[in-house]
Amino acid sequence: MPPTQDSAALPATPAPLRTGGPFLLYFLAPILMLVAVLASAHWFPSVGELSGQTLPAQFQAGSFNGPAHALAALRGQPLRLSAPFDTGPAWLLTELDSPADDQTLLLRGNELLAPQCWLLQPGQPQRLRTLVFRRGVLGHKAQVPNFATGQVLCELDAAMAGTVSIALWPTATLTAAEVHTARQMGLLEGGLLTLALFVAIIALTTRDQLYVLLAAWLVCNVRLSAWLLKLDHLWLGHLLSPDALLWSRKLTLLMSFTCTWLLFAHLYRASLGRQVFRRIRQVGVLGSVLLALPLIAPAYEGFQTACFLAAWLGTALVATTLIHALFRYATRPLFWHTIAVSLVVVLVVITLIAVALDQRHLMADELSVYLWLSASLIIALATANRIREDRQQRLRHRNELIAHDSLSPLGLFTLGATRHFEHLNPNARDMLQVAPQAEALALSWHDFFPDIDWVSVSLATEQGRDTEIQQHPRTDAKVGVRNFLLRATLVGSRIEGSLQDISARSETIRNLRLMTDHDALTNTLNRRGIEEAMQVSIDALQQSGTPCALAYLSLDHLKRVNDLFGHSSGDLLLQLACDRLKYALTEQQQLGRIGSDEFIVLFPNVRAREARRIGQDIVETLNSAPFVIGNRAFQIKSAMGLIDLDARMGPKDAIAAASRACKEARKQHQDIILYEENTHELFDHANELRVFEQLEQGTPPEDVYLEMQPIMSLRHPLQTLNFEVLLRVRGTDGRPAQTQKIIQAAEESGMITMIDKWVFATTLEWMSKHHLKLSNTQQININLSGVSLNDDRFIDTLFGLLSQQPQFARRLCVEITEGVALQDLERTRQLMRRLQRMGARVALDDFGAGYTSFSYLKELPADTIKIDGTLIRDMLTSEANIAIVNSIVDLAHNLGMECIAEWVEDAATLRTLAEMGVDYVQGYVISAARAPSDMLAYDNILPLIANPAAQAYVEELSGRTFNTAG
Repeated sequence: MPPTQDSAALPATPAPLRTGGPFLLYFLAPILMLVAVLASAHWFPSVGELSGQTLPAQFQAGSFNGPAHALAALRGQPLRLSAPFDTGPAWLLTELDSPADDQTLLLRGNELLAPQCWLLQPGQPQRLRTLVFRRGVLGHKAQVPNFATGQVLCELDAAMAGTVSIALWPTATLTAAEVHTARQMGLLEGGLLTLALFVAIIALTTRDQLYVLLAAWLVCNVRLSAWLLKLDHLWLGHLLSPDALLWSRKLTLLMSFTCTWLLFAHLYRASLGRQVFRRIRQVGVLGSVLLALPLIAPAYEGFQTACFLAAWLGTALVATTLIHALFRYATRPLFWHTIAVSLVVVLVVITLIAVALDQRHLMADELSVYLWLSASLIIALATANRIREDRQQRLRHRNELIAHDSLSPLGLFTLGATRHFEHLNPNARDMLQVAPQAEALALSWHDFFPDIDWVSVSLATEQGRDTEIQQHPRTDAKVGVRNFLLRATLVGSRIEGSLQDISARSETIRNLRLMTDHDALTNTLNRRGIEEAMQVSIDALQQSGTPCALAYLSLDHLKRVNDLFGHSSGDLLLQLACDRLKYALTEQQQLGRIGSDEFIVLFPNVRAREARRIGQDIVETLNSAPFVIGNRAFQIKSAMGLIDLDARMGPKDAIAAASRACKEARKQHQDIILYEENTHELFDHANELRVFEQLEQGTPPEDVYLEMQPIMSLRHPLQTLNFEVLLRVRGTDGRPAQTQKIIQAAEESGMITMIDKWVFATTLEWMSKHHLKLSNTQQININLSGVSLNDDRFIDTLFGLLSQQPQFARRLCVEITEGVALQDLERTRQLMRRLQRMGARVALDDFGAGYTSFSYLKELPADTIKIDGTLIRDMLTSEANIAIVNSIVDLAHNLGMECIAEWVEDAATLRTLAEMGVDYVQGYVISAARAPSDMLAYDNILPLIANPAAQAYVEELSGRTFNTAG
């Protein structure tokens, strides 16, 4: 293929580097430099040639009342050349034996504060001559008077623990030693700081994190090596005070450890693997945190422990890094590279151990300075080598991209610093419709595409991810918007990238997404699509308060059309209905189908009250004129529920609330029922959703609780304290909500089984906790809903709960509604038998409420009949009711069952029921529902009865029962 017109701009591929070059540059050069530095050391006098005479002295720690007392305490102490000391006062006594002319006393100990010293003349112990010490490079020094003899007494204090000694130097020799030490420290600081500055400049230029770490590590090496050489009180030609020296050492230890593990972990990150790197980082961070503890405590205690921790933890981390590197690197140059770095690590570890053991004299000479300079240089070169390799790899990638420029099926391009095209391969020209003779430099990226974050695109490309972009719309109407996949990498200020045309694929995906969000039959949004649209409106309501109304529309008679005339007629009817709906709506108002004959209409930027008129037009449009299909005309009837969206709702919650409003419209034979924002209907619905959500979470619900209504025995009223467990719900305002509505909604939504499970589990737990206070409670009634009765999973859960605490099953009486029991006699019979085998009792609830057929009672082995409250409440106003209740009582006793009368609200009815032979009564005349704690507070029912007439009758009845028993 012939080269394009701008192919001459492509840079030539650089020749590959030879393997011997890096070895000579990065390993032989430091060795030669080290030899040169060692040779230059002979030009200066050795530190061993510049020394004074260490004087034996007596040492004593403690406070004394003046020099005289201290002198008396020191007389019996042994002579030593040096002594360790801690913070606090200490005393030193040494002998001056005819010193020569021009001599200087030198107190060694960088940690010492300014000492107070006196010269004691021979034979005149009471005559003290003050010696003035000033701080110098090697310690505190004082000029000795010419030919002075006698004893020198010093009072010492220190900022931290250390070692003290005293020596006598010729003044000229001491001056030369200080000059030599300053030169030695200058060589170390100058070399390392110059190297650190050079690396910092590179870091600012390349913006590479590794160079920043290297510069910080080199600065830390300055202080660490100075500490090793006992010269860390010197810093850039200045003397640090003992207090500042303490903080300097603590910071040096922390920063050296942190910079070391960070540097080596990032230097060998590629060879470590993600898992090992993560563990090294975790251990390194933990070690840094532990080494930061001495910074918090001002005292010097524990600092030696921190030194040991830094030495061994740093050894483990760096050793792990290097071992992985040795086994992962296959090439010989990189292998020797790692070996050289390992030697540096050994030097660092030896330094830390020497500091920790206070054996710094082992390396405290010129050789250590040169070793530190060479070691730091090796690490700097190793880091530069690593970055050079990364750059070579990037160049290889670029060269490979250029090599495949003409053969690649992708559109390859190069952008300059001004984001103008420097190169376009033939495929890229075809994709962008650039003429072959057009000059690429005249074209800008912004002529075809919007601005883009190239750093993010480059990072995504390195991670193997594509970036999808869209071309600017063209003026040619025949050409649609085109989509591309972009890959690019940054090479300095230039960008090398590729384009892949995915316009056809994007169009296919768009069509598939349209199919997933739309109903194929009616071309309206399906449930997924309408829920996504609702979520957008809910988000807008939460963020900016933009209102939105939601309508739930239900069509009647569609099932009948399907059954009589086939589904094809029903489908045509649906399509015609949707056409009418779309005609009545604007483009902003969205229509979705969520069931066979159920639709959702979304009214953005409109409140429900304002949308009511539109909804009324929709319903009238559907209901007024019949739909003609062939020679048949179909009349449908529609109803609508309309609500205001609430910011606390989800899409499913909003649909459920609108569905409730629609059902209410059908029940009341109205076209539309409106639930406006903050109406009690939406308030009740929010309560229901909150309760259901609390139960679904599995944690104890905050707004659901139990109350207990006493059930009094008419045979032994004061000997038992039975009750029925009742569910109660607390609304958002803290007041009791309408429990019956919530139970009804739970039965419709399938949540009732969770409520029944919670009631049974909570009751059993309460009985287990308070069973010692329930000695007079023989029966606790619990209702079981019809939905739960027909749910096999709930039945298994129920018997699982009972089997865990079988001792309480004998006190339970499970109430089953009569209407539910008659739906499946065989299933009800089996459930009753199973409950009775566990010791529980079974009651038929609401007996006589409309389904009563006395003949089926012999088919159900119930223990108790609970007479419906509507018969009891108005019993005394109708002779027929009295006769019915009397017949139920006689029938129950003849079948061996007991009977309970509920809704007993006055003393006259109570007396009549007792005369009929009713076994138990329940109602407000006895007591309303109470908190469970009230059931534990009393051992009989009398204190719970608030009605005076009922209370008197119970006392009368109790006395009559007692006399009969007697």
